[in-house]
Amino acid sequence: MIIKSMANRLNIHAIIFGMVLLAMCTHANAFLVSDFSGSKVELDDFIGDGRWTVVMLWQLDCIPCEEQKPAIEAFHKQHASTNAHVIGLVVDGHEYMPEIKSFHDANPTLFPSLVVFGDVFHEQIIEETGKQFPVAPGYIVYSPDGEIKLAINRLIDVDQLIGHIESQFSN
Repeated sequence: MIIKSMANRLNIHAIIFGMVLLAMCTHANAFLVSDFSGSKVELDDFIGDGRWTVVMLWQLDCIPCEEQKPAIEAFHKQHASTNAHVIGLVVDGHEYMPEIKSFHDANPTLFPSLVVFGDVFHEQIIEETGKQFPVAPGYIVYSPDGEIKLAINRLIDVDQLIGHIESQFSN
């Protein structure tokens, strides 16, 4: 119990440390992705609309992604019409579009997802966050005005992330 409590405190400290590192609060840059029909869109078209935006980076056959999606979906469902929403970002890459569509059709989410272009994704994510995202799930959190507040590139307790974001609603 003591070890779990210490681990929870370390996760909270890691989230806060990540926020301090991103205190420069850069605005969302052009981040080219596509919808499931293959049409090119920019991620920043979905960011800075007066709501908090949680971008969940997920990939095919990612067990932790699937384990975290129900909590992320519940968060999206509860807040999408008011103060926060979720955008999925499929990091497998556009070259896997048939597999991604098939997977998403069999496992739909309540939040919309977009697909990265694998040939430019790693450069774009580093430019946007200053971090590499070697595995999924990952999260990028933007403030209501489109500033990056948090970028997490490792497995975390998603309930702590949600609790932290919800605590920002009144700030």
